[in-house]
Amino acid sequence: MRNDNWARRRGHWHVWAVALGTILLWACSFDVINPGPVEDHYLDDPAAHQALVNGMGRAFASALNQVSYTGAAVTREVHPGGTSGNFGITQLQQQGYLEDDEVGTHWSNAQLARWVSDQGIERLKAVLSADEFAKSKLVAQAYLWNGYSYRLLGENMCEVTIDGGPAQPTSVALDRAEAAFSQAMSVAASAGDATIGLAALAGRASVRLLKGDWANAVADAGGVSSGFAYTVSYHNVGVDELYNRIFWSSGETPFRAHTMWNTVYEDYYTATNDPRVAWLMQNKVGDGATVCCGQVPFWPQRKYPTAASPIRVSSGTEMRLIEAEALLVNNDWNGAMTIINAIRAAVGVATVTPWTATNQTEAWARLKRERGIVLWLEGRRLADIRRWQAAGTPGALDPLEEGDPAHLMADRDLCFPISLAEKQTNPNLGQ
Repeated sequence: MRNDNWARRRGHWHVWAVALGTILLWACSFDVINPGPVEDHYLDDPAAHQALVNGMGRAFASALNQVSYTGAAVTREVHPGGTSGNFGITQLQQQGYLEDDEVGTHWSNAQLARWVSDQGIERLKAVLSADEFAKSKLVAQAYLWNGYSYRLLGENMCEVTIDGGPAQPTSVALDRAEAAFSQAMSVAASAGDATIGLAALAGRASVRLLKGDWANAVADAGGVSSGFAYTVSYHNVGVDELYNRIFWSSGETPFRAHTMWNTVYEDYYTATNDPRVAWLMQNKVGDGATVCCGQVPFWPQRKYPTAASPIRVSSGTEMRLIEAEALLVNNDWNGAMTIINAIRAAVGVATVTPWTATNQTEAWARLKRERGIVLWLEGRRLADIRRWQAAGTPGALDPLEEGDPAHLMADRDLCFPISLAEKQTNPNLGQ
């Protein structure tokens, strides 16, 4: 992002981080005073470092907000409800297309998140002594946000650029994510912060899965208990940018922009009452006409019941699924099914609808469905579908989440392209 707006963003980022970090520190109070512009060197003061790191978290939360919602529409974790404007799903996205002139916000927010944490870490490294840096909980948190920001790019983008450089494969982002998570673990251990250490370990396991490093992914996953979860916060303080976007677009606030109608989760939740994919049936319709079906029933999701609902980015349950998938890779489908049904038993649905399989192909289909349930609306489905397709794994997705002509998604996109603005302003990209 080398355009004028991006340059101005970079020049004023430190001011933005302090102001927004202050909001996060005092989210429960409405007596927040914006101090206005401050000189850059003030961020060298240790008193400003908490706000600096909060700014990293806020930048990542904003990126996740955008990518998880639009990605959910393309993977049919949600179905369009009709709105195509603010907080809606564009007509092309309703058909599964992620066009470079419609993903500018997604691209810029995701790039800003990784840049903010990159630059923040460099500042902390410059102003702290080596001993302070190695033992700082704030440094551990900074590396954690950096890891999640690069994972978001690696999971959801088709290619990445770094600071106006050439297009590179997403493996570059995944490598950086893995390194950041490893650094977060090391610093968290020295700082005595077990929570950040576990989140980083879980994050690294997820990245190693994406890289096909099964042995190390399983080793990492085994260090995270099933009850662990790490989330990103959102806030209901009267500012759209701080809301959980998935809730706000379906919370009748005033939007009815998406629905659970005509998704795999419609019949599944009706049959099982699985609390992980809850939605509400009601006698209402979406707030516009959809491309495929005209006006459709409005049955809103309930995973995120408020504008302040957090989004989970790592969990012990995901770790168990990594272990199950590794067993499938090694043709132990019985072992994989044992893990999958233990996950279902823990939430009380295994006795209602146990996943059964009689062969490897059926077990893969169950694993794919269970990952969809566990990671629903967390911005992870695009990467899963894309990697399974690339690897040619057996086991079909449900027809309602497959790309097919009946759902106007025969050739849907499974990653966000480099934005048009980046292509037009980055001299290292061909037009």
